[in-house]
Order: sequence, then C-alpha cells, then structure tokens
Amino acid sequence: MTDIDTAKIEAIIRHVAATEVMPRFNNLEKSDIREKGPGDLVTVADEASERVFTKLLAEALPGSLVVGEEAVSKDLSVLEKLKGDQPVWVIDPIDGTYNFSHGSKKFGILISLVQNGVTQYGWAFDAPGNRMAAGQRGAGAFLDGKRLKINCKATEMKQLVGRSSATMKSQASFFKELINQRCSLHDHMDFITGDADFVAHTPKVTPWDHAATSLLVQESGGYVAMNVEEIPYDPTLFGPALLLTAPDKTWWSKLFPVLYPQAKQV
Repeated sequence: MTDIDTAKIEAIIRHVAATEVMPRFNNLEKSDIREKGPGDLVTVADEASERVFTKLLAEALPGSLVVGEEAVSKDLSVLEKLKGDQPVWVIDPIDGTYNFSHGSKKFGILISLVQNGVTQYGWAFDAPGNRMAAGQRGAGAFLDGKRLKINCKATEMKQLVGRSSATMKSQASFFKELINQRCSLHDHMDFITGDADFVAHTPKVTPWDHAATSLLVQESGGYVAMNVEEIPYDPTLFGPALLLTAPDKTWWSKLFPVLYPQAKQV
C-alpha cells in the first residue's frame, strides 16, 4: 500500500471546498450551469474544483495519476488509468451537483486513492456541514477523528431506513423510509453515522461515486456487493450495476431481492 500524509490530503480537500466550491454555492448564474447529458448537470464550480484537485493531489503524491468525473465526461479513455499499477486519485469535485445548483446543502466532495484495482484510501467531505469522513484499507474509518462502527438495531425490514439513487415507489412500502437524496456522499454518510440502514444505488456504478463511499462502509463494518451474484464492489468499474450497501451479509441477502425484484443472474 502507498503511504500518504492523510492530514495533508484532508487539508487539500478543505482548501478546495473553501476556495472553489462554497463561494459559488447559491451564487451561480444560469450560464454557470449546463447539461453534459440528459439530467446530468455540471457547473463552473465542479470544473474549477476538479482542476485544482488534479494539480494538488498529483503534487502530493509524485508519480500518481488522476481520474476526475469531469475529465471522464469529456474522454472515456481517462478510465484506463485505473487499470495500471500506479496509484490513481479518483475525484468527484462536487458530488450532488443537482442539489448544489438548486440551493440544497446535500452535496460534498469525494476523493479516493486506488491502486491495482483496490481502493486504499477514501474521503467524504460534507462541505456545508463541515464533516470529514476518512478511511484507510485495513485501518478503519473515522468521522472527524471518531472511529465509525455500524450498529443496526433493526430486527424487522419495516424498521429499516434506506437511501436510493432512483425512485423505488413499489419497494418503499417495505421500509420505514426509502428516499433519493441525489447524492452518494450523503446516502453513505447517513449509513455510516447510523441515520440509514442500507443504500441501494442503480442503474450504474462509477469510481467517483462509489470508490470512497464503499471503502468507508467496509471499514466501518458494513457490507457492500453488486448484482444477484453478490460480486464485491470493484472501483475500476463504470457502467450498469445493482449496488447494495447493508449492515452485514445476512441483511444484504434479505434486502437484495426486495429492492431489485427483477434482477437476474448473468
């Protein structure tokens, strides 16, 4: 595993949030927001944030590469960097861009370091709430310095609170709550802090949405897998998937067929 100065990385994240992201929150012109795909927004803040992160993170770890969400949106071949041996920074410069551009505080920054197809470090910074979650493979996950540990006390499905990345009206009746916040960071932050009991993300996985968050979940004691085959999450994947985060393997097995009833083995 590549050793890095985690305090330095956290300082970089806070710096970019303070200089590139938060000053533009609730301060965007219409011309500062555009669609890069149907319903998929990008703002000048996303682009400025990624530009600064690309420079500072590469400098923080000489020899490392960078895969940013906005760079990939312009050139899919950037994803090939994840298939090599060099450490790769994965950047979501603003996770929850729709919320950010519509005045909601459900957004933040996701950063991870992937090497040889494995997420080694992950950070999730809730910039409006000033909360920093950080994890290192094999060393645990922490929220503002306090170790995180999943402790789901529910005994029945109807007691569970869930988060999803898609509208699941027919499934919602099985649970106490199931809502779409339009933000992977806040979905998984709710999970690792005990405000949610599971997270269902479909129809696809991306390195920037799920590498950092999945590591934080795993290092907090949660269980993450994809599809009916229960495949371990892979941070190099970009494409269709049924991702489910649960308190443990038993709950995962109970939840998957309820949340994804049409899933078939491939």
